[in-house]
Amino acid sequence: MPEYDLWAEKVCTIYLVEPGRQLGPPTEPFHTAHWTPIESAAQLLGNAGDRHFASMLARYSH
Repeated sequence: MPEYDLWAEKVCTIYLVEPGRQLGPPTEPFHTAHWTPIESAAQLLGNAGDRHFASMLARYSH
């Protein structure tokens, strides 16, 4: 993170889950829930890393 004059290591955790019953709206501001088939999920994601892992999951889940 050179813009902050810091050295940092990014840590990423990927969770593979099954949907359950929705208990309420998302608690984080500006977050929404999207129920979509795995084949089209990557197109909805906002960054390249998330799209990469969603695409890999779609390829290997069938």
